[in-house]
Amino acid sequence: MKIYYAIALTLFLGSCKEVDLPTPESENIVGDWEWIASSGGIAGSFISADNVDYTKQLIFKDNGKYRKCTDNKKGSRGDFEIIIKENERYELTLDNEDLFGTLSLSFNGQDTINVYPANCSDCFADTYVRK
Repeated sequence: MKIYYAIALTLFLGSCKEVDLPTPESENIVGDWEWIASSGGIAGSFISADNVDYTKQLIFKDNGKYRKCTDNKKGSRGDFEIIIKENERYELTLDNEDLFGTLSLSFNGQDTINVYPANCSDCFADTYVRK
């Protein structure tokens, strides 16, 4: 029976590793983020969080896990990965996302991020601020 506890403890400790982020700036992703606006689409629309009856949140942990929420209700979750693309732009991959699991990511200081679905020409870019 002790061997099962030892195996379980080893698996638990092995799964609690920190994510390998490519730059010091990308470490700023860790934390809780609140959606404030979206813009884009074919018509170039703008949607402000102040003008809708829902909220969206993104949560990134230093162990490489993320969670998406709507109205503070738990949604999709899984592992995330960030790689450097070009000129202060990153590629953010969210496992377990049915659509748009790969996003272009940019930082606007330490408290604002912009995410846009990669390989999509008429999607909306979302802007989040740190909670």
